[in-house]
Amino acid sequence: MTVHETTQAPPSGDGLHADERYVVRDPRQVRALLQALIDQRATITALPDGCGQSFPSAVLELGEDSLVLDGSPVAAFNRRAAGAGFLLCFAQVDRVQLRFRVERPRQQERGGYVAFMASLPGEVHHLQRRELYRLTTSLDDAPWVRVPDPAGGEPLRWRAADVSAGGIALLLPTEQTVFALEQLYTGCALELPDTPAITLSLRVRSLVAIRRADGTGQLRAGLRFEDLPRGADATIQRHIFNVERRRNAKMSGNG
Repeated sequence: MTVHETTQAPPSGDGLHADERYVVRDPRQVRALLQALIDQRATITALPDGCGQSFPSAVLELGEDSLVLDGSPVAAFNRRAAGAGFLLCFAQVDRVQLRFRVERPRQQERGGYVAFMASLPGEVHHLQRRELYRLTTSLDDAPWVRVPDPAGGEPLRWRAADVSAGGIALLLPTEQTVFALEQLYTGCALELPDTPAITLSLRVRSLVAIRRADGTGQLRAGLRFEDLPRGADATIQRHIFNVERRRNAKMSGNG
């Protein structure tokens, strides 16, 4: 497996937000989205300087022109965050992904816990709709992904949470150390039911901490397909179409 590591995230306004249609810059709308993170007690995935290992956080307070983010119980993460030029943050509001960065976080001690104060972000990437239809999978029709083990062992294998013609999402333990944001993983395979495995590369586009109904945490990894062989995208779309057709037939009583 070859891993290409991103050592620095792109500066604000220069590649961080790939589609201007989904960038919110109005200060009132930015505040409303951040307030929604507080109201929904949303977990944030914070990435110091946009690279390396992330840690879970949350928006604790909103000031007139500042915000306060929760720190980590792990001192090493707090040291990295305190020394970072910015924190790249990922979260979800109403199942819609948000992405923003806060500049020059300042560490504070608040009643025995660590927090970080920073200026309000100037913009928030608010992905209002998906470019490609995504199929939520079930146990009997889910694709699987194989990724070479970085330690040289047997390939790692995960069931997909959803799939589209352009990528796939996995639900992983929060302590996973395999995937890092924007890294490219080669020599992977996508296994579709009744179809030979498709060899491809996977690029990590998002890592978002989520909380299940039972209170346990998971990490949702969004992976983009790269280096697809010829005809593979049509094979993936055909799988999605066939699954949807079977589900619709079952719902109508014809399956």
